[in-house]
Amino acid sequence: MSRALSGERPMSPELRERVLLAANALGYRVNLLGRALRRKRTSSVGLIVPDLDNPFFSSLAQHVGRSFGPSSIDVFTYSADSDLDRERRGVQSFIGRQVDGLVIIPSHEEGSADNIRLASESVVTIQFDCRVPSMDTHFVGCDNRHGMKLVSTHIHDHVDLARQPVIYVGAAPVSSSAHERLDGFTKAFPHSRRMLGPFSAEWGQRAAMQLLEEETRSATIVAAADVIGLGCMNALQSRGLRVPEDFRVIGFDGVGVTFLAHPSLTTVRQPVEAMTTSILELILDGLDEGVEGRRRSVRHKPELLVNDSSPARFV
Repeated sequence: MSRALSGERPMSPELRERVLLAANALGYRVNLLGRALRRKRTSSVGLIVPDLDNPFFSSLAQHVGRSFGPSSIDVFTYSADSDLDRERRGVQSFIGRQVDGLVIIPSHEEGSADNIRLASESVVTIQFDCRVPSMDTHFVGCDNRHGMKLVSTHIHDHVDLARQPVIYVGAAPVSSSAHERLDGFTKAFPHSRRMLGPFSAEWGQRAAMQLLEEETRSATIVAAADVIGLGCMNALQSRGLRVPEDFRVIGFDGVGVTFLAHPSLTTVRQPVEAMTTSILELILDGLDEGVEGRRRSVRHKPELLVNDSSPARFV
């Protein structure tokens, strides 16, 4: 029976099918603990995200789980609630459960260093989307600076900057992604206004309301995340301003809440399918190489999806 259920040893297809049918009829289940002890692997991976209330991180978790679907590896997700102590608890919990790999989206560019170090000393560790630069681990993410170059090209090619000047509504640089997007924007538009807050729709709403209170009636808003951009659009439209005729809005991420935007959101889409495939490949390689294996950094280039909130031209 073990040959049929594991699928790892030779057996005729006919006999395997008969054994599997009999096991199903008897309600037989594999003893995962026993299998893990024999193989010295648990066929499990831990995923730690900063905040599952953030639809972007929820979407990333779904994509990671989906990429591991065809494999025999299960993914278990833990939310740190953007708290470093909770993040450490998650790391300790997954190490205690002897996961084969740990994928972590750090909550803080510097503050998460000790937690990343703890993880990498015990298990194959991949920093995902955000990273602690001082920590030597695998990294898989998006080329955020390239994404801002795409935004800059779009604006210079299609926007009347005298009528709709550029304003950045971004996130405080406490994570590497926020840092890199801010750097990319500043390089492209060094004299443009920058408004910084958290990665949230509420912040986007507050920033847009502040602009309106200051009598700003037209601009091109570059949001550091789609969720911020949607907050901006909601506040603007609630006050009777038009998108894109009065305010253009450009987002960043292209997954999660993007489909909720009306009009459809022009955004930099992260290639999450390619990113999560890279994670799977690194985990599988890590099963053979262990924690001392060669560290790899993989950055995938995003694409700009031009939609109605900032079209190539007005019709």
